[in-house]
Amino acid sequence: MPYTFYDGSILVIQNLLKTLSHVLHQAENRPDADSLLTARLREDMYPLTDQIRIVTQFSENLVARLTDREPVTYEGSPMTFAEFHERIDAVLKAANEADKDVVNQRADVLSPTQIGPQAKMDMSGSAYAHTVVLPNVYFHVATAYGILRKEGVPLGKRDYFVGFFGPPA
Repeated sequence: MPYTFYDGSILVIQNLLKTLSHVLHQAENRPDADSLLTARLREDMYPLTDQIRIVTQFSENLVARLTDREPVTYEGSPMTFAEFHERIDAVLKAANEADKDVVNQRADVLSPTQIGPQAKMDMSGSAYAHTVVLPNVYFHVATAYGILRKEGVPLGKRDYFVGFFGPPA
């Protein structure tokens, strides 16, 4: 079976969301879990709550664009682990329902794309996925993972890859 745009976009988003869900489950089992919500890697970086907000909104925006619908706009950051999982599950559900043929047809479709606060440009679905969304989602999933590691959650590299390869044996 040939590799498709769907494989390089929707499947990747699903895997990253599964990884994020896994590392959050590891964190929420700790007695100090609530203190993790506002943890940051550095003072000038977003806290964990905003990392989840950004991952889920970018992922939702991509799934919506590639399935030719308006994205759900989430207001504010989720503030509890339950809200993290609710938002991740909602985006995963949408990604799981994405029609492969529709997604593959949208790879070359140009759409106006917000680039920065006041600039728009036409961008194909594949350019949007691979130069805007996926780099951002990878960054914020890795940052959430880094925050949790910094705060003492016992995570290893294998935990980061859970969404791609399944749970550690």
